[in-house]
Amino acid sequence: MLDRRFVFRGLLAAPAALFLAGRKFSVADSRSCAPTQPDLKGPFYVPGAPRRLEVAGPNEPGERIAVRGRVFSGDCTTPLAGALLDVWQADAKGEYHGKEEQYRLRGQVLTGPDGTYEFHSVKPGNYKQDNGWRPAHIHFTVSGPGHAPVTTQLYFRGDRYLSPHDSCGSECHSDDAARIVALEPAGASKSARFDIVLKPSKA
Repeated sequence: MLDRRFVFRGLLAAPAALFLAGRKFSVADSRSCAPTQPDLKGPFYVPGAPRRLEVAGPNEPGERIAVRGRVFSGDCTTPLAGALLDVWQADAKGEYHGKEEQYRLRGQVLTGPDGTYEFHSVKPGNYKQDNGWRPAHIHFTVSGPGHAPVTTQLYFRGDRYLSPHDSCGSECHSDDAARIVALEPAGASKSARFDIVLKPSKA
């Protein structure tokens, strides 16, 4: 008998194959070529998250999303195989969780031979910081062989707390159009494409 979890993971992976197959990706197609802009790591990073496609478990409350994309070298066209994405985020209420909860809403994924990656989660919530609110975001630290790592944040189009209303101010760059993604319907969930460009390391 087939393992239900295996079948479910296969069904989740199928949209990614359709989403990515047959297309020659290039970040340069949509904007001028530039490395992904860094952002603050923030105080909630916890090392040691496990490798997993499901960053949010099946019982995690919230709107289900899939984040898919490709990691490129500095020319915005050469894909990076084996790049590591360390991902962490708040829950739907805007709260962070740690390793004592089995690294809830944290995980690591590797890019495939063509630089593609994907993971499944829930849309994070806004949370109050200082005298204002932060837009919903997902944190990434991305590293690849022969390239300088980058720590950055992904934001969501239409969030009312994007810059200039971001309580983090100019330090968090939530006005960077290259890191503001649109969520598109994808069956019972929504999906977003987020491509990342790493700088080659200096010799």
